[in-house]
Amino acid sequence: MSEPSTDAASARTAGKSSARAERWLPRVMLGGMLALVLGLLVSMGSYYIYRHEQNFQVRINDIKTQAFARLEQSLQEEIRHLATSLAERREGFEQDLATQLQQETTVAIEAIERTYQGLKGTVSDAQLRLILTELLRPMGRPTQGFAPFIIEADGRIRLFASDPGLEGQSLTGRIDDIGQDLMARLSDAATLGDGQTRLRWRPTSDAKAMKDYFAHATRFASFDWIVGMATLSQHAQISARAEALDALSRYSPLDGRLIVVVNQHSQLLASSASAKPPSADGSAPEWVHKIARAGRLGGRTLRLALAPGAAVGSSKAQEQHLAYVAGQDPWGWTLAAIARLDDANPMIARERARMEANKDEDFTVTVFTLLMGTALALLASIIFYRWIDRRFQYYQRDIDERKRALKESARELQLSAQVFDASNEAIAILDHRFRIVSVNPALERISGYRQSDVVGRHCAEQLIGEAADGESWRSTVARLRSTRHWAGEAQLLRADGSHYPGWISLGAVTGDGGRSTHFVVSISDISERKLTEQRLRHMAEYDALTGLPNRTLLLDRMGSALESARRNQKHLGVLFIDLDRFKNINDSLGHAVGDGLLRQVAARLSAVVRSADTVSRLGGDEFVVLLTELDTAGRAAAVASKILKALATPYEVSGHELSITPSIGITVSPEDGDNRDLLLKNADAAMYSAKENGRNSYQFFTPELNERAQTRLTLETELRRALLRDEFSLHFQPQFDLASGRLVGAEALLRWQHPDRGMIPPDQFIPIAEETGLILPIGAWVLQHACSLAQTWRNEGLQDMSIAVNISALQVRRDILETTVVDALGNSGLPAHLLELEVTESALMANQDEATSTLAAIHTLGVKLAIDDFGTGYSSLAYLKRFKLDKLKIDRAFVRGLPEDAEDAHLTEAIIGIAHHMGMAVVAEGIETEAQAAFLTHLKCDLAQGYLYAKPLKPDAFRQLLIKLGDHPASKPASSTA
Repeated sequence: MSEPSTDAASARTAGKSSARAERWLPRVMLGGMLALVLGLLVSMGSYYIYRHEQNFQVRINDIKTQAFARLEQSLQEEIRHLATSLAERREGFEQDLATQLQQETTVAIEAIERTYQGLKGTVSDAQLRLILTELLRPMGRPTQGFAPFIIEADGRIRLFASDPGLEGQSLTGRIDDIGQDLMARLSDAATLGDGQTRLRWRPTSDAKAMKDYFAHATRFASFDWIVGMATLSQHAQISARAEALDALSRYSPLDGRLIVVVNQHSQLLASSASAKPPSADGSAPEWVHKIARAGRLGGRTLRLALAPGAAVGSSKAQEQHLAYVAGQDPWGWTLAAIARLDDANPMIARERARMEANKDEDFTVTVFTLLMGTALALLASIIFYRWIDRRFQYYQRDIDERKRALKESARELQLSAQVFDASNEAIAILDHRFRIVSVNPALERISGYRQSDVVGRHCAEQLIGEAADGESWRSTVARLRSTRHWAGEAQLLRADGSHYPGWISLGAVTGDGGRSTHFVVSISDISERKLTEQRLRHMAEYDALTGLPNRTLLLDRMGSALESARRNQKHLGVLFIDLDRFKNINDSLGHAVGDGLLRQVAARLSAVVRSADTVSRLGGDEFVVLLTELDTAGRAAAVASKILKALATPYEVSGHELSITPSIGITVSPEDGDNRDLLLKNADAAMYSAKENGRNSYQFFTPELNERAQTRLTLETELRRALLRDEFSLHFQPQFDLASGRLVGAEALLRWQHPDRGMIPPDQFIPIAEETGLILPIGAWVLQHACSLAQTWRNEGLQDMSIAVNISALQVRRDILETTVVDALGNSGLPAHLLELEVTESALMANQDEATSTLAAIHTLGVKLAIDDFGTGYSSLAYLKRFKLDKLKIDRAFVRGLPEDAEDAHLTEAIIGIAHHMGMAVVAEGIETEAQAAFLTHLKCDLAQGYLYAKPLKPDAFRQLLIKLGDHPASKPASSTA
């Protein structure tokens, strides 16, 4: 029983010892901590006093050093200011000289111009030239070396005041020692440049040496002289240096300092006005030589021993001086600023007194602070003792809770890691400095980087390809830190160095304190989407055939260019280009050849303009060239001339050699408009004017063109309504048989009686009808009404006669002419042999195969065919042979000169002979005199029409003429009988 009792007693004793240890342990900790704090406070106080005393001595030395440094810096700034002033004088020397020369030249020109105007007509030219020469000779500034000169148009020197020995010599072909033509240089300066030039000249006093001259030249147009002022470069530079030394001598430095100028030969050139430099018996003292040597070595700071107010070697005690010496300048001068070292002593003494006062104050504060620190340390130790005891117990409970939370977090982290690895999106985990901590397999697959390659690397440099300190990345980081999230598109970097477009999403992971501890990056490869967007954008903004910008992109660029032009006060040019007769190529050779030609034209246009300009295709054969940042409107004309030349060279397309010319309309902003639509509209109007003026040219827009374009647009609109409003009518010009004088036919001519404008001539609305395609319904109307009227007269018992109707080339090209003719004949009942279709040469050549088949089918119906205006177009005999023609009409251009014009007579005789030989009747147009009729009768011309017989008549008037003449021949002009 004794052993258990012993064990229990031992346990109680151990428990009591443990309890005592637990009670005394915090007290021992408190005592140790107090002793440690007090020891640290005493040690720190002692060390602080010791270091403060040392720092005081160091600071005193630093103050001396800083005082001398500030003095040296002040000297440097003063020298730097003077050196800058000298540099400005050197740099502005030539500009000032040029201005003075220009002013003197202007005075000379005005003087001789006034004299010339006053004496012109009172003395001979030779005397006047002599008077003007002698008037100019004493002008200029002789003291500064400015001398006038006059160069004749043939290069002869008429006046050269600074070297009269050169007068009478010629500059033509004279080359200086660097290969420049003196006459060409003077002529260019006077005519093309600002008048300023530099010449290399060989004076008569020294024929072996070349000397530099500055000159300003201008033209005296009355005698075609080159008049100007010149000065020797060396003389001008000597004057400039003298002025600089004078300015330095008058300079007053601060605090009685000395400013000196020394040349490379140790000669004292100048000193400041506020002090006199020491000298020794007229020779340069040693300190001057030291300054010169320092200047030759690039400049430095010197310490010099100088006697105050005396030369070197004086019996007075010498004082220490500080001198800052600048390096030699381009003129070989050395600038130096000198000050006494004793000037810094008062400042040093003031700083020492202030620091000693601060030292005493700091010692008092230090002792008080130590005492306060000791008291606070005691109080803090007691508070800490009580607080630490409670924290021991709290920490134990917290540790247990954290163990349970860690187990739960481990399970969640394991699940997150599985999701991270299985994701198809590229994901990277970053630390708070944006360095990569981990990446998932998807990122390795998309970027090509392995995890070992990127871990530890900065995200911006490794994945995005940007510098970590770049502006773009800093902006992203700033937004990310403020909003905790950022998403955007960027060009990302692959392991092989290539880039790919990606969508990046960056999110911040915050800790318990709300600070970002990590960042999560998710990346999606959007290469396919970007390619699709690019293809769609290209399709929307570029022409599919030529690859040029289309109207949408052109208007967008025009908007930007107009803003830039307004901002920079520049011009902007718009060239509207239309290919002349391109439709003939398209219709005759097919659209494939036409497309190939358009592609070649687009390539040539792109090669002519600058890269900053835009070549656009609006559609069909219309192109627009946008010229940006033009200094003058004339630049647009120069580009238009280049385009005309570039497009004039023949094209090789699918085995065909083709030639095409452009008509170009030009508008310039802001003169012709300040918005896109107005500029394009005005350029279009100018282009039509170029076409009307003969094509293959360019035309600037004018207000008159705008008015014509508006009139043209109005006519086009009203022309579309004219058929519905029954505003068209037919007039008939009779045709007579020259041999018998009988009325055998008439030509139906279209007239437009506008309700407001009155009678509109055909040459104003027929071209518009052809361009807009309205000629098709109008032509059908003409055929229908001509046939109907002719058949009506037949039904009344009047004589049969042929009715000629003009056919447009567009009617021949469109495969509807045969149907139109058949309908007109069928609806009217007119026999086919009484209808005659007049076709121009252009209609025959537009699409020969189609024209041949169409006209052959119509001829088979019994309708007669005539070629109109023969001799004014291509006049190819092959057409006469190929097409089955019944008549040939000689244009009034050949008839007008008959019979007096021998050339017209021979051509007319040849045409009649060819037509008769090929079985065709000949009709002469525009006969106005009996002599013309007699001559054509002599040549056996078959038919005639013109004002000699009758003007175009309204249907009722023509009917009355038919009734009056019947089958009888006309004995006099029908116009007088109708």
